[in-house]
Amino acid sequence: MPRFTVDLAEGEGLRIFGPARVRVVSGLSMILGAELGPGEEVYVSSRRSYLLKGVKSSRVEIELMGRGKVEIPADGEEPLDEWVTIADSIIDSCPDGCVVAVMGPTDSGKTSFTALLANRSLLRGLPPAVIDADVGQADIGPPGFVSMSMPDSWVLWLRQLNPDAIRFVGSIEPGPVAGRILSSVASLVSLSKARGAANVFIDTDGWVTGWAALEYKADLARLARAHYVVVLGDHYLYSYLQRVVDAEVAFVRSPQVLAARSVEDRRELRSENYRRFLEGEERVIDLTKVKVQGGCLGMPPYENESIKAAVESQTGYKVKFMSKYPGGICIALDAPGAIDSQVIKSIQKRAGENEVIVVTRGTMKGVVSALTGPDGNDYPALLVDIDLDSLKATFKTKYMGEVKKVYFGRVRIDEEYREEARGRIWV
Repeated sequence: MPRFTVDLAEGEGLRIFGPARVRVVSGLSMILGAELGPGEEVYVSSRRSYLLKGVKSSRVEIELMGRGKVEIPADGEEPLDEWVTIADSIIDSCPDGCVVAVMGPTDSGKTSFTALLANRSLLRGLPPAVIDADVGQADIGPPGFVSMSMPDSWVLWLRQLNPDAIRFVGSIEPGPVAGRILSSVASLVSLSKARGAANVFIDTDGWVTGWAALEYKADLARLARAHYVVVLGDHYLYSYLQRVVDAEVAFVRSPQVLAARSVEDRRELRSENYRRFLEGEERVIDLTKVKVQGGCLGMPPYENESIKAAVESQTGYKVKFMSKYPGGICIALDAPGAIDSQVIKSIQKRAGENEVIVVTRGTMKGVVSALTGPDGNDYPALLVDIDLDSLKATFKTKYMGEVKKVYFGRVRIDEEYREEARGRIWV
């Protein structure tokens, strides 16, 4: 692992690709808005890159690990000075505290700018709260959750933070759960202020294409009561939001050079965070004694011997549970896997319903879920199995407190914490 010392003149910069450790020996340096004095150090994670800049003449020790490297940026490639100027002007314009929503397409620098805002707030002695509303590429909490953290030290990557509060939305795609994300963000903004945050910074997902995405982003700014919306790298989104939101809207240039992240890198990052939050002890919860949302098993049982007999005849599996809701019925089968869609259509026609949902014991395993405690917080949990006779569910979770509600999501992962399937009712 190469370790070397670099002297930076005032205003001089060096781009660092992680993994790497940076320690200031003398002078004053800046990285992502954090101003580091003698003896202070930060860790640059793999898949991340930042500009290290001398605020004053500095001597810096850099230790490179793995594929870490350094390079000298070309003129105009790094917008750090612009970022700092805009972030400082936003924070200084809000004597009573700001709510800032950071928006833009995927890989535009949203997470880094959110961290920079937090660092500039910390530099002023103003306690920040960071809300991670990017449910598909969540950093503070697991995918499918909106999370909040109140950092008290420099932030380079939101993944380095621990959540102080979590809200479950159940999907890694924002479109189907936009309402849940919006209510979760509004709830966590209020909670952040109640816990003493001077400024609240919201990192959002990269869904910005199409009318539904634009409306969703505008609604997020409104329901969060944002004072500012910062748009990174997308002039069309900037122009749209300028015309529809009450907040001040600022445009920020994206860096020209970013640490590349492939689709597989993103999957691996999600897998790492599933593992981080879902590895835990097993506990059994009686679903008949708690509130249940997100699954057929949470609804009142429905008895119809004709439909039951037809389903068992067509599938060859025993019906363990049926429930009825306006417009459809849910059927739980003691089957090892999913039921063919043509069979489900036949059942739907026979039952005379607009919708039929069929879940099976085999496809319930590995569903990302949440356990809601008496404090209203949602705690990540992984469904291991369900006894369809007693409706007792086994979860893997770190949470061992009282459970008021079980919330099933729409993502299923395998034993290696990699996404296996998503987008439907599993339980």
